[in-house]
Amino acid sequence: MFPRRSKSKLITTLTKKLLSRLRLWAVTVRDSFVVLLPLTFLGVAATLLGNVPFPAMQRLMVQFLGIGWQEGTQNVVNATYGVFGLALAVVLSIRLARRLPVIEGSELPQAWVGLAALVNFMLCLTFRGTPTMAALGHDSMLLGIIIGLATPELLRPLIAMRRVTPNYESDPTFYYAIRMTLPLVIASSIVMLAAKVVMGLPPLSMYWLATLPTVINPWIDADWLLSSMAVLINQALWFVGIHGNKVWDLLQAQTLFGAAGAAYDPARAWRPLIDTFVLLGGSGATFGLVISLFIVVREGPFRRLAWMSLLPSFFNINELLIFGVPVALNQTFLLPFFLAPLVLTLLALVAVHTNLVPLLNLVVPWSTPPLLSGYLLTGSWRGAVLQAFGLLVSTLIYLPFVRRAEVARLRSQTEIFDAAISAIASQSQRHLRSEQLGEEVSLVARGLLVALRHDIGSSALSLAFQPKHDRRGAAVGVEALLRWQHSSHGLIRADVAVRLAEEGGLIRRLGAWVLEEACACKARWNTLGLSHITMAINVSPLQLDDPQLPALLSRCLDRYHLSASEIELEITESQAIPLLEVVDRNLEKIVAMGVSLAMDDFGMGYSSLLHMRRFYIRTIKIDGSLIRDVLTNPTSRDIIHTIAALGHTRQLEVVAEFVETVEQRDALAALGCEIFQGYLYSPPLPDEACVEYLLTNGTQVDDKVALATASVFS
Repeated sequence: MFPRRSKSKLITTLTKKLLSRLRLWAVTVRDSFVVLLPLTFLGVAATLLGNVPFPAMQRLMVQFLGIGWQEGTQNVVNATYGVFGLALAVVLSIRLARRLPVIEGSELPQAWVGLAALVNFMLCLTFRGTPTMAALGHDSMLLGIIIGLATPELLRPLIAMRRVTPNYESDPTFYYAIRMTLPLVIASSIVMLAAKVVMGLPPLSMYWLATLPTVINPWIDADWLLSSMAVLINQALWFVGIHGNKVWDLLQAQTLFGAAGAAYDPARAWRPLIDTFVLLGGSGATFGLVISLFIVVREGPFRRLAWMSLLPSFFNINELLIFGVPVALNQTFLLPFFLAPLVLTLLALVAVHTNLVPLLNLVVPWSTPPLLSGYLLTGSWRGAVLQAFGLLVSTLIYLPFVRRAEVARLRSQTEIFDAAISAIASQSQRHLRSEQLGEEVSLVARGLLVALRHDIGSSALSLAFQPKHDRRGAAVGVEALLRWQHSSHGLIRADVAVRLAEEGGLIRRLGAWVLEEACACKARWNTLGLSHITMAINVSPLQLDDPQLPALLSRCLDRYHLSASEIELEITESQAIPLLEVVDRNLEKIVAMGVSLAMDDFGMGYSSLLHMRRFYIRTIKIDGSLIRDVLTNPTSRDIIHTIAALGHTRQLEVVAEFVETVEQRDALAALGCEIFQGYLYSPPLPDEACVEYLLTNGTQVDDKVALATASVFS
């Protein structure tokens, strides 16, 4: 027997695991509906085209497409909606297999999981009889969800039980095929047994509904209860991905509704009343959801989906919303999805029972747009007004939930974006592609790359300049730093922009733009008396193997009438400098021009000492991580002192960046650093602000600093 405390702890743990797994299932089902959105869109378009309610448009379609045009649209529907249940089972099983925690030795190869789901789905259909096209589609969406969830959950422990030692000499595809065969057979057998048990259960009868009117009518007209029941049943079915209107057809045969084509009877629910005044935009009165999306959402996927759903919703087709937002299995929209149609049902019944609107006994096609359908069913403008009021009510019901969903989406988007920025910036492998990151992070990275490609040469990119000061406090140069203002995400870190450019093949184009802009800026500064200021321009190692780099640099110097001594190229160490002859030739040509080279992040990057032997370096910039620790870490101080001593021996200029306090500067000066760059003097400044700084403050010598520095080196 377990002690009471241990038993309680075990129950709590199991409950948490169960809730976590249920959340995982719900999210995976919701995401699978989104994956199938292209299928849904094609089905919606074909349904809309095949059910045009206006005779004039139907005649036009016949004129252009021929008499059998509706058969063509039905073929598209069959190829999309017609296989939706099957597609859902396969997609759901693959996505769940990717997200399930991995038991040692239970990795789920996605192709075989999808194959198993396909087999299990078809096995279940065979127990119903010969599978039909309808059985593969919306009629079997619940079956698709069950099979999609059950298949990977069954395969996972079966694979873990059957441990197979990998044969590294065999083909991986063959290995996984052999490994998955027995678990797939066992899982399919379990599914067959479960399907046989379910089919052996007595069918669920709904004929008890026939007795409800006789029980209710002596007290109140039964349509109040029956209409509300019909709407709630419809919403519940659609919420779990089942076509509720198909079930309505069954309930109509069992007297929940009046007979098809019959006039309105207060003793029965009347489908034309619900179709016209409740299902505005489709099940869930989702035309109000579309309007709410336009009111609340200004950009992003919800806004695009609202535009895509506008025309179909106008004709009461809303699968794009139900499976695209998605509404199905989305707890955010659970309450309004039930509440909006229920409120509209009661409003319509109040209007009918108080004789505010008349009802005509005629058939109005379900795809007839709101306002027009209300007018046709009532023969009065009051019907159109009632529908307009229903649209207003449903919109007001959906609004707060859309706001909540958009806030959650923006929060999630920010978290994903921050994760993407951190992941991109932290990559250390050479040419590591953004696609190797997580799925969501990779999508952000690719989106940023597209934006960067578009923004090069536009006002979204600019340069900022951070001054450099010597030991006396006088400004002697600046470093040109990239700034990228993204249209949606604001300022993007420069190292992220460079990393994306390197991985996306944009670094040469971006580098050429930076070089051109920096030289143009330096030419403007020279006219203001700042020709003595050196402009340091960052160059990625991946630019160094460009045969056109020396020619590009020479053209910039000539175009802007700059002397080579005014420009310094800082070679960043975001990547290893290629060991290629073209690189060595380029650097030799650049040095021969008189342009000096600086090695950034010296001491912590790729083979810094080797580069000193390969090509002539005039300046070394000590890595910022060493500078930040100079006051607290003796090892950092020793490394800085060694680098400075090496620099002096080689007659190189030693620069310390990220200098933020006087104490740091004094310590670095004592260790042998000569040039200082950091917030102690100035943050990076825009063009005009930097000019003003250099003209008013940058050339002044701080006497106290000069005296202190002199005493250090005396």
